[in-house]
Amino acid sequence: MPVTLSKAPIWGFAVFVLFGAFAADSEEAAKSISGLSAGSPPAENPAAIKEGHSLFNQTCAHCHGPDASTGQPERNLRHLRVRYGADMHDVFETTVKNGRPDKGMPVWGEVLDTKTIASIYSYLETVQEDTE
Repeated sequence: MPVTLSKAPIWGFAVFVLFGAFAADSEEAAKSISGLSAGSPPAENPAAIKEGHSLFNQTCAHCHGPDASTGQPERNLRHLRVRYGADMHDVFETTVKNGRPDKGMPVWGEVLDTKTIASIYSYLETVQEDTE
């Protein structure tokens, strides 16, 4: 029996539920299921924070200092929340992906995947200080 248009929404919902059940490890599937927008930061997750700390020290510390602290205020990433407030995540993501060549920040969007960038951000959220 062919599927009629009146039954299509039910089939679409069933496919969505099955897709979500089998693809929960996929970042895009997790975002669509939880309702997060593409620019939303990941939920606080101890494993992601630990991984982000390690990735930060491997990838970013040569310019931003070990553990995101350096003597150069413009490179100290422990003050992102003070500088950017509610825009912290968007500024971080844009800067990492697109770089700031005029300031010496390389383009990492072609090198680091979305999960790595999200893990580094998760770590940075945990080390923010209240003053600059």
